[in-house]
Amino acid sequence: MEKQEENYKIIYIDEEKMDKEENNACKRRKSRVLVTLIIGLLVTCYYIFVVELCIFTVPSQELKATFLVMFHILFLLCMWSYLRVVITPPAVPPETFRLSESDKQLYLSEESPEVQEQILSRAAKNLPLYYNIDSKTPIKYCRKCQFIKPDRCHHCTACDICILKVDHHCVFLNNCVGFSNYKFFLLFLLYVPLLLIFTSAVSLYCSILFWTGQVTNMDSKDSVIALFCMSTMFCIIFCYRYIYEHYSLVLMNDTLLEFNEGIHCKYNPYDLGYRKNWRQVFGNKKRYWFIPIFSSLGDGSSFPLGDAKEDIEKNGAIDCQTSK
Repeated sequence: MEKQEENYKIIYIDEEKMDKEENNACKRRKSRVLVTLIIGLLVTCYYIFVVELCIFTVPSQELKATFLVMFHILFLLCMWSYLRVVITPPAVPPETFRLSESDKQLYLSEESPEVQEQILSRAAKNLPLYYNIDSKTPIKYCRKCQFIKPDRCHHCTACDICILKVDHHCVFLNNCVGFSNYKFFLLFLLYVPLLLIFTSAVSLYCSILFWTGQVTNMDSKDSVIALFCMSTMFCIIFCYRYIYEHYSLVLMNDTLLEFNEGIHCKYNPYDLGYRKNWRQVFGNKKRYWFIPIFSSLGDGSSFPLGDAKEDIEKNGAIDCQTSK
């Protein structure tokens, strides 16, 4: 009877695992479709702006050249940032956070939570973990990835791996936003509204040309007005929903996951002040801040606390002097 019950449990657990795997695979397929749709939408907007609007509608050659140059700069920065977020793999914990084979066997064979905690505490003794300071906080261990979790590290169920400094899993990117691609994500959020504002302004200008009868070719009218409506709508959504939310979190040195779960609602040990928090993500060298090149500080597995403020300020000043 007991054996039958055990068998039922094993079958139930296996079915649950299969359901989760199927669910995650389905999410990944949907994300790939969304990524394809977004790229398709960007290509369509590119065609309407360059061909229908600039080539067929704008009457002045000087304006055509100006609009095309500015649009292409913003479009390339936007696409570069987006592709960097999508193709950059999430950063995982280094091997130093993995349990040794002997500790792993001890941990798995032990049933007592107290003894398991002692094994993890011993293994994590020399690791740079903030929560080691507070003996009441249990060491976080991922059984699936077999890692002691570094600070701000979480297991993503969609990607099925532990990821350093997770912000969130984004279905529109088919990727997790974390330490390795967080800067690229923020730049994408910056360049999309700038591109939309510019596109909206130019398409409005061309729409006025249509309405006042200054353009004889009316074939592009519907496409240009549609571009104006679409770019204005998406611009409002981006500015209201994403820009304010994510950039305010950067200045507080908080991630979306930490903010939503209220992890630092009382005290944030990683908050170094606005300027130092900004540098943690964008780096000390100002010339790299707005280019989709990785320049974030640290390794993603440990983070400076309040007592490191002066060191970061000093390093930033040295870098600024050497770059001049």
